[in-house]
Amino acid sequence: MSIRPFRNWRFRSDTPVFAPGEEIRAYLTAFDPATGEGRARIGDTVLSVAGASAGQVDQLVDLRVQSFDPAQSIGRAEALPAVAD
Repeated sequence: MSIRPFRNWRFRSDTPVFAPGEEIRAYLTAFDPATGEGRARIGDTVLSVAGASAGQVDQLVDLRVQSFDPAQSIGRAEALPAVAD
């Protein structure tokens, strides 16, 4: 019997793909007060986030993907209301 210690390993992509309507949790990495939009980076993928605030930068935020272009690894998402614990 041979042991294959790495057979269940999976490597993450640095450019994950998201589908419209998909809900994810990601760190808000920036906020642009001029546009009122936040930015979430997941690897090299960038989502512009509507409904985010400057106070959410560097915090995990629940998002719903609105659109996504896998060829460019960019998309749009909306921040979901925070759920009380």
